[in-house]
Amino acid sequence: MPIAAFCAILLSSLVVALVSGRGNARDDAKDFFVASGKFGGFLVFFLSAGESYSVGSILGFPAGVIANGTSFAVWFLGYIVLAYPVAYFLSPALWTMGRRYDAVTVADLFGAHFGHRGLELVVAISSILFLIPMGVMQFTGFLVAFHGLGWPIPPSAAVCGAAVLTFAYVIVSGIRAPAYVSIIKDILLLAAIVVVGAVSLRAIGHLPPQARHAPAVLSTPLSPRQMRFDISTILLQAVGFCLVPQAFAFNFTSRSARIVRRTQIIMPLYLVMFPFLIAVASFAIQSRVAAGTPNEVFVAVAGALLPGALSGIVIAAVTLAALVVSAAACLTIGALVSRNLLHGLSDGRQRQGARIVIAIYLLCSVAGTQFANGVMTTLNTMLYLGVPQLLPCVICMLGRVAVPPPFLAAGIVAGDMTAMSLYWAGIAVGGVNVGWVGLLANGLVVLAGKGFAWLHSRGTVRIPGIALPEHEGGIRPE
Repeated sequence: MPIAAFCAILLSSLVVALVSGRGNARDDAKDFFVASGKFGGFLVFFLSAGESYSVGSILGFPAGVIANGTSFAVWFLGYIVLAYPVAYFLSPALWTMGRRYDAVTVADLFGAHFGHRGLELVVAISSILFLIPMGVMQFTGFLVAFHGLGWPIPPSAAVCGAAVLTFAYVIVSGIRAPAYVSIIKDILLLAAIVVVGAVSLRAIGHLPPQARHAPAVLSTPLSPRQMRFDISTILLQAVGFCLVPQAFAFNFTSRSARIVRRTQIIMPLYLVMFPFLIAVASFAIQSRVAAGTPNEVFVAVAGALLPGALSGIVIAAVTLAALVVSAAACLTIGALVSRNLLHGLSDGRQRQGARIVIAIYLLCSVAGTQFANGVMTTLNTMLYLGVPQLLPCVICMLGRVAVPPPFLAAGIVAGDMTAMSLYWAGIAVGGVNVGWVGLLANGLVVLAGKGFAWLHSRGTVRIPGIALPEHEGGIRPE
């Protein structure tokens, strides 16, 4: 029964993906990547929610709570809550700028606005590098869920099948496939989380006193150092949440800035899942449910407390969460390579090149699952150290600040290298998230560029090959 329910849901999602492009008159690269900017509020909402609440949330959140306790829950919930008011103001402005330049990717936007090929390349390369772990994380989550199904299929064959299904999603309908499949995924996922959380609460109440193990990790007070890290991480990732490469692409699918803004108003409703996920983590701690790793806790609790068919539906919902996010990452990377790295390709070659890139990315993601260990949310650290480094570019674009584009490009490189070097070296800077140290280095380079612009305007200094950008600067959203 669990396997039958699992297969039926995945088959239904494939049918939805295949028919999602029916009736669409256009068949060009822009339509493939961002649906020609014609999505209404319904699809923009589900597409954005599908990316925001991935397998990292469903499996990674209970795992993080079990592994790190209160500190993890504080920053995870804190940055998501803060991200929505930030996106309410920022995302419509970015949509407006994207529509002005007919942008499809984040690199399109900054390259066109600042008129600099080097900046476009830096943004494209950094975005690709920080998106690479996304596919690995999603397929790792898929393997965790699939293991709970008990199907006697080798993990390598299972993850290859998931990659083929993801490829099928995007190859026919482009961005429309993950948008429509997200509708099925979100309905099933929310229902699964609420059901598993509710039965976990009920099971906690029925545990005999002698069998209970107090979840001390959930009540451990935060040290001042942990508080500094949590607060700095919340602020950094709230901004980074709005600047991930997929977020730009999702914004560009919308018909208007108003739709983008309304989506941010509704998105917090999804936070209802987290109290139930905390209940799952609490039950796992108190009952010591059998789970190989913290990442397996959600699926293990569902298998222990739910009948067979329902556990199959839960596993299918988690699988769809992984595949939808993987599909969106595939399209984003495909567009960045075919439009920005391979500059000047024809429309047909952009789509052909993107399909090849997507296939290679999926193969690399499948191979990467062999080396992914530990709590899955660790892979997200890479992304959220890198994407906030776009903030100075955003400020200069929307705030009409004239800075030579080479300084903006150099600032991104300096910020990325600083943050990543400190992270991998394990160097703590007063307990503050090292992404802020990267942003400081980034900002200093940009300020140097602003100083050059001021000297340039006074005729004090001239540097061959570096000139002020000629653009109108920021504009207000509709």
